[in-house]
Amino acid sequence: MDRRYAEYMPLGSGKPPRRRAILRTAKLNMVGGAAVVGTCLAAAGLGFAAGRLLGLPVAITASAGGLLPLAVLAALDRRRWSAMLAGYGWGGTTAEVSAVAAELLRRGVVANVEVHDEDDESTSLWYRNADADVVSTVLAEHGVPPVDHGL
Repeated sequence: MDRRYAEYMPLGSGKPPRRRAILRTAKLNMVGGAAVVGTCLAAAGLGFAAGRLLGLPVAITASAGGLLPLAVLAALDRRRWSAMLAGYGWGGTTAEVSAVAAELLRRGVVANVEVHDEDDESTSLWYRNADADVVSTVLAEHGVPPVDHGL
């Protein structure tokens, strides 16, 4: 082998793909993770017992029971995430950001304009995460760089 290792490595383009997390706002420590796993195991046991009692396939009822707490936790976490505020600033003037906010209001999205400095170049747009798709569409229509929502 007369080539170095670096020559064999494939070249990547851009950022590596991000793995989507089940939870967006909750950051579980060891105790929280153990509580979630324990709850899922207990629910799987209840699903197993219900399957035996009702004469249903226990593999299905135990699996469904075990996944139910995780699905409820993920749904509650997504609901919390969608209610959180997100801010985006692209270096637009107060008038440009206000025009985007007015267009969003016409489309039923409540957005706030925050002016950070008096130089008129540090203005940002604040909106709920649930409205991220509409905000991205309006920003694209105004020629503003896209927002990375981390979805």
